Amino acid sequence: MFLTQPSQNSHRTKEEYVYDTLRTAIMRCQLAPGQKLVIDTLSTQLGVSPIPIRSALQRLQAEGLVHITPHTGAHVSEISPEIVNEIFLLLESLETAAFSVAAAKATQNDIEQLEQLVDQMAEALAEGNADYWYDLNNQFHLTVAQITGMNMLLRFTRRTLDNRDRLRYFYSEPFTSGRMSDAHAEHCQMIKLLKERDTEALITIVTQHNRSASKAYHKLIETHPKEIN
Repeated sequence: MFLTQPSQNSHRTKEEYVYDTLRTAIMRCQLAPGQKLVIDTLSTQLGVSPIPIRSALQRLQAEGLVHITPHTGAHVSEISPEIVNEIFLLLESLETAAFSVAAAKATQNDIEQLEQLVDQMAEALAEGNADYWYDLNNQFHLTVAQITGMNMLLRFTRRTLDNRDRLRYFYSEPFTSGRMSDAHAEHCQMIKLLKERDTEALITIVTQHNRSASKAYHKLIETHPKEIN
């Protein structure tokens, strides 16, 4: 059973506990796409009443992670080719804005922080540690968003990266190793262009970065047609 009993020492409300637990399980595909979410069952597993579960499910529906059908119930949102398109189209738009602003605002300390992350990613790639590489990759893109000082952009970027991580957990096989090498080269190029304040070239590499990742997932969908709805 993936759901643990709530800690008695937790300072979170019951709704926050349920929301965090369900969201993590959905993101890591411990709750599979399309899986039905039965409130009574979740209530027993989590040791809480149905009220915080209903509230948490409403919040998850607002994020697009859960679909609630009146008089039928809730299920985990599916992963589809359309969702892949949406994730990377959003990332492309968000990162185009982020790098455009960061090109004007990035300090030497900002650049050095990004370089450190890329160095760590190179080590993770050499060691074949895909999970660590992806965590660092998220830090890289969130750091760029932070440089802008735009809180809404940072929030939307974090939410979209979370949804991209769901794809990562759904496809646990090492199909991305080749894509990670390409992405690493693109990250290095991004840092170079940030130093040069070359906004136009940055937009070009950011577009390539996200569209190549999207193509990699679509290729996987074609290879494993029974694994995605």
